[in-house]
Amino acid sequence: MQNSEQFILFLQSSITPVALISGVGLLLLTLTNRLARTIDRSRKLILMLEKEEPANKNRLTNELAIMYKRSRFLRNSIGSIVVSMFLNALIIPLLFFMSLYNVDLRLGGYALFFTSIVSIVVGLVYLMRDITLTLKALKLDVSELLERK
Repeated sequence: MQNSEQFILFLQSSITPVALISGVGLLLLTLTNRLARTIDRSRKLILMLEKEEPANKNRLTNELAIMYKRSRFLRNSIGSIVVSMFLNALIIPLLFFMSLYNVDLRLGGYALFFTSIVSIVVGLVYLMRDITLTLKALKLDVSELLERK
């Protein structure tokens, strides 16, 4: 009976890291989609730069620089989120060893969980920096359009 109770406790303990991995996975999906759009836009800007007249090249070059910076922020955000997922995934075998061998590895679990949460926060900070640059790039497009009218 004690073995089944111990197994149930292990499963209950594993739910939090699994749920966190699932939620962070959705964030990762969003980030990779944003990165793909940034790369696509950068490629379009490069093609436009090769064809445009000199008057437009300055704006396009500025926008391309913003897209490159956004890509770097998104890469850093994705990296942080992947680290978080990896650390969460390590919590599950740690819980298993704790349950199986009756060893107290809570301090290691706390460290993994804390570092995982810090990684999520770092990823979100980079996401906010990307969003700020997105609005800056939009301002370049909008200001040119509004100046014409």
